[in-house]
Amino acid sequence: MKSREPKARDWTSRRHLIVCVGLCLVTLAAYSNSFGAGFVMDNRGLILQDTRVHAATAENLDLIVGHTYWWPYGESGLFRPLTTLSYLFNYALLGNGESPAGYHWLNLLLHVGNVLLVYALGLRLSEWRRAAAVAGLWAVHPLLTESITNIVGRADLLAGTAVLGGLLLYWKSTEAEGGRRWACLAALSAVTAGGAFSKESAVMLLPVVCLYEAVYWRERRGRGLVAGGLAILLPVQAMLYQRAAVLWSAGPTVFPFYDNPIVGAGWLTGRLTALNVMGKYVALLAWPWRLSSDYSWAQLPTGGGDWLAWIALAALVAAGVWLWRGEQVAWFVAGAALLVFLPTSNLLFAIGTIMAERFLYLPAIAFVAGVVAIVGRLEGRTATAALSVMGLLLAGRTWARNMDWQDDLALGRATVSASPGSFKAHKLLAFALHEGGKLDEAIAEAEKGLVPLKGLDDRRNNADSYMRTGGYYAERGYALHVKGDASMAGQFAYERALELLLKAKAIATTQTAGDGDPERFGPLLQQIAEVHRRLGNTGAALDAALEARRRDSVNPETHRQVARTLAGEGRMDEAAAALMEGVIMTADDVLRQELLGMYTGGLDRLGCATMEVQGHKALNPGCETVRRHLCAAAVGTMRLRVETGRQDLSDAMRQTALTDFHCKAEELK
Repeated sequence: MKSREPKARDWTSRRHLIVCVGLCLVTLAAYSNSFGAGFVMDNRGLILQDTRVHAATAENLDLIVGHTYWWPYGESGLFRPLTTLSYLFNYALLGNGESPAGYHWLNLLLHVGNVLLVYALGLRLSEWRRAAAVAGLWAVHPLLTESITNIVGRADLLAGTAVLGGLLLYWKSTEAEGGRRWACLAALSAVTAGGAFSKESAVMLLPVVCLYEAVYWRERRGRGLVAGGLAILLPVQAMLYQRAAVLWSAGPTVFPFYDNPIVGAGWLTGRLTALNVMGKYVALLAWPWRLSSDYSWAQLPTGGGDWLAWIALAALVAAGVWLWRGEQVAWFVAGAALLVFLPTSNLLFAIGTIMAERFLYLPAIAFVAGVVAIVGRLEGRTATAALSVMGLLLAGRTWARNMDWQDDLALGRATVSASPGSFKAHKLLAFALHEGGKLDEAIAEAEKGLVPLKGLDDRRNNADSYMRTGGYYAERGYALHVKGDASMAGQFAYERALELLLKAKAIATTQTAGDGDPERFGPLLQQIAEVHRRLGNTGAALDAALEARRRDSVNPETHRQVARTLAGEGRMDEAAAALMEGVIMTADDVLRQELLGMYTGGLDRLGCATMEVQGHKALNPGCETVRRHLCAAAVGTMRLRVETGRQDLSDAMRQTALTDFHCKAEELK
């Protein structure tokens, strides 16, 4: 009898090894075509355009830890420094740069690790066949592609590792003694910190642990809960402290209505909508055929009016009660899934999006476990065959879904097909078509994206959609002009562009109470000014250009546009002063060269506007023409400084004008 025990243990170890290798191979096969997927959607802003991840320097590390996830492009209330550091690891340390394969490999390795953790947890809750089936089906479920094939889904992968690995470490800490117990608790703290600083939802590890102790209280009686709870709570508190400090300096976070209509709904309507969305999640888990990267306005109705979703949710509850009544494992798995889903459910509070498939990365485990439990009631071979067919179908759908993430065009087409009511889906496809040089198709698609927005008031509308579409029309008008097309098509394009751009301005003005982000408001006003100019509305063009300069005075292009508009009206003296003002405000060398070119090209009426300095042309400060323009530029600069709240700089400019430019006091009024 004793001689058989080592053999049994050896066979058990080999069996686990075979299962683990099989799970790795199955996962790799399902995602084998994902490594060429590009930097789509948010990947551009968070990786390619975020200079913090482009070099491993102390300065960049400080910026990552001291700012939010989307800094400096916007604020979304997210603090995920470890996720951002993982992008830096790929970009700078591994040298992946703008090559996506390395990022996908790391994502896949994280997912494979999580699959093995699911198997390990399953072994502690059930027998090995069921654990292997759950881990295998979950590994290839197509709803997980947004967390795996989409590079920035890495936050979900890291948080998943923390919850799954943390639970396993907690169990081990309650069973170990002495130094091993302290080692497990230290590892638990480290894993929790990694998850909490990767994605906020990882803090749900502690409620999951408490749920486990509550479900199994007769057997465990809370042994080790205090020590384990403290090991989890300390890093969570550290994350919350740092997050609060960062968000305090970042300012308030506002979730737009068009991203999540629950934000603007009443309490009851919002909760009904959230429950209805949960039903949609269940339907997608059961039939993951039409998958979408976006569910923005107006894809999902508010108020819970989708009866199919309610039926799916009711069916899930009924199946759970019938199948799992009285089973501790079932209650724990289902409860844990609900807990990790709760922060993104919109049930407790509204978040930045109404629905996203990536939120189901961990909750999908419970659904798969339920399916395995149902199929497991069949006879042995029948159950095995059913689960195998199911796995092949899910893996095939995952393989196909990976192709949608290859580039913006493929993703845009897939998103519009799955979410035709979403304004953002059409906006994404229009952007991809425009990038591909298909301007007419981009305009047609962008117009479709404006249809869901027409019923929204300016407080809830999306200015960027109107601005982009207006820009496409302006580009069409210019293209027709270059071709020499004298038809009304070019005129209509410019008129439609102006209509859309003015709508964008009205929305932005309403939402920002007259003020706005210069990086966005400035380009919008510049576009309005340019379209006015091409339509021959010179007065309106100048007004828009001047407003753009006021809002974004450090941008050389705003000064250039003012000068160009003035020059188009024949007001060359004022145009020169505008360029000179731009040089003073921005110290831009290109503006300086344009200013010299303007003098050389016709303003040197007195023959003294320019002179040679060390072989290069320069303005002659002793020339009356230059002096007069400098004084006019000084007045404009002083005005801009006052408008931006820098009276001290305005006073300094006045002193410079009096002493260096030889301006008269009356000229500076």
